[in-house]
Amino acid sequence: MRTRAWERDRWRFTLAASLVISAGIAANVTAAAGRQAPAAAPAPPALQPNPSAPLYRHTGEQYRVYNFPGTGESIPYRLFVPSRWTPETRLPLLVTLRAGTSVDNSYRSGNDLVKQAEQRGYLVVTPMGYRPLPQPYYGSPYRIARPGANAPAAGWTTEENARAEQDVLNVIDLVAREYNVDPARIYLHGQNPSGSGALHLGARYPDRFAALVISSAPIELDTYPVDRLKAIPVFVIHGDQDTSNPMAASQAMTAAFKAAGIDAVYATVPGGTHLEAYLTFAPQIFDFLDRQRKR
Repeated sequence: MRTRAWERDRWRFTLAASLVISAGIAANVTAAAGRQAPAAAPAPPALQPNPSAPLYRHTGEQYRVYNFPGTGESIPYRLFVPSRWTPETRLPLLVTLRAGTSVDNSYRSGNDLVKQAEQRGYLVVTPMGYRPLPQPYYGSPYRIARPGANAPAAGWTTEENARAEQDVLNVIDLVAREYNVDPARIYLHGQNPSGSGALHLGARYPDRFAALVISSAPIELDTYPVDRLKAIPVFVIHGDQDTSNPMAASQAMTAAFKAAGIDAVYATVPGGTHLEAYLTFAPQIFDFLDRQRKR
């Protein structure tokens, strides 16, 4: 069942989409629907941006929508493009997954993540996961490692899980093509349930990402394909004032990654709360990302 927050936000973005479509600039997309197999699947054809759109290749923070292939629904995403971007540059892209139910519960203009992205020359995009249900796992089957954690599939159909996963790939393809993103420097970040989503997508599509950043998102590793991350550095962070998820579980997950041969780094965020630790730690996150490039 959709939440009231989702209905409110969908109304806003549907209104925006109707204005876009009436101007004749809705994106023409042809990618196939996502797959829900446990192993990595071949990537579908990349979506094509529309050069006639009024926000085409604009800089700054933007609300965007695109038409989801096969359903025709207008799906929102948020995008930040640093002021230094030009059509000739090849800048890195940080994909930071939505951390909560509302579309507004993602990065905002002026917070430390966006300030760092502006200073260092990163694009930042937040896919919404097709439909923002209360636990944004982005198709991940892996439960957060804490007592009473919600099951990832609660409230979702198999089809919606596949679309939530595909939405991330769609948005990456659109932004990468429109802004000439450096394909060797695409990074993925997730917080809490969306951190489970980032680990899921990293294992499903290891060739797409140069590194993962996982914030307050220790997962149960019983069925997780750890070996699929061996080519992807992972930065795990956890605030020492986090009262929602256990910091010891993030430390144990990092240790398990290292034991499996993954280039994993753990850091405690001093004074970091559950929702704000990754924002206050933004300089260290970008320090880590600056060192990572896909070979």
